[in-house]
Amino acid sequence: MTIVQSAKSSGQTLASTALKSLARRAQGMTGADIERWVREARQKARRDRHALSYADLETQLVGTRPSRSMALRSRIATHEAGHAVARMLVGFGPIAEITVDAKAGGGFVDGSIGTHDEMTEARLTAVLIGVLAGRAAEEVMLETVTVNAGGADHSDLALATRLALDMETILGIGGKWPLVHRKPSDTPEMLAADPELAARINERLERAYQAACTIVREQTDAIDFLAEQLFEAGTLDGPELDAVLAETRKRIRERPG
Repeated sequence: MTIVQSAKSSGQTLASTALKSLARRAQGMTGADIERWVREARQKARRDRHALSYADLETQLVGTRPSRSMALRSRIATHEAGHAVARMLVGFGPIAEITVDAKAGGGFVDGSIGTHDEMTEARLTAVLIGVLAGRAAEEVMLETVTVNAGGADHSDLALATRLALDMETILGIGGKWPLVHRKPSDTPEMLAADPELAARINERLERAYQAACTIVREQTDAIDFLAEQLFEAGTLDGPELDAVLAETRKRIRERPG
């Protein structure tokens, strides 16, 4: 390879890395959001009398994100690391991405729960554990919890509650009338109208949450390591994520039994 080819290859690699970094940080933006972001960055570059650069795009993108303290960023990293390590332990499918830079200001772990011939009650309980493990990581490792695990319809607590409700009402594994299919049209209304059902759902959630807390207590080293890497990177995916998860697995303690 000639010097010119080497330089060209290096330039392409750097450009690819820069664009990938921008794409990561734009996670969750709509097409209209991205169009506006690029347009505003181009306008600023024109006002400053220079060609549009990566720095212009990066500066403009930073301005579109909600500001957060380093303490909050660290908490989000711990929360998402708790999810990820619990998923690894209960045997979910591959993790595709972990971020603390979601558009809404929080983070997420993206991946499947895997394919299984037998979707049993135990398997669905493992899903509950994985969903609740982020809040468990906050409580066990930071000794406080924020409200970010709840609130929105897509929050951890909302997702866990809906799954526990389905387990009790439509999946044939409920603690009462397991053969009766009762599809809820409105979750809050159904829980308010049936306190006994609400109590059974809460019991499922409490058991899963305590199991998640146990995992966090046993795996603090792995969660700490992953949270630190996530805090620094902002978003982990691709080969970088694979490498970090491989190191995380080395720190996972063998569980009793």
